[in-house]
Formats: sequence, structure tokens, C-alpha cells
Amino acid sequence: MASLACPCARGGNLWGEFWWVGREYKWVFFDDDNTSETYAEQVTHCPGCSRPLDRKTLKATTAFVR
Repeated sequence: MASLACPCARGGNLWGEFWWVGREYKWVFFDDDNTSETYAEQVTHCPGCSRPLDRKTLKATTAFVR
């Protein structure tokens, strides 16, 4: 699992998981913003800017608090 954010900064937090789908591995993304309408649901587009989600365009965030 990876904690991620869209570069638009309007979409809130996301998490991604690497799943075996069909005959290949694919990133699957979920809304992790508890104030969002789609909280905890699988999403294919950023809830803030509607950009299609792709691991290469998302920024990694840290899940650790120090």
C-alpha cells in the first residue's frame, strides 16, 4: 500500500495498492479523504480535478508521523 496525493492538491489523500488484475499487475487507487463523498471507495480519477489517476503522476506522501 502507498499513500499518495494528486499534484493538483485539491483531491485530498489517496492510497494505492498493486493488484493482480486479469493477467497483469495494476495500480488500484482509493479515496482516503474522510470528508470526501467517495471516501474509501475505489477511484479512477482525482476527486479534486478529475484527472485520470496514474502512479507515475501521483506524489508519494509519508504515512509516518514524527
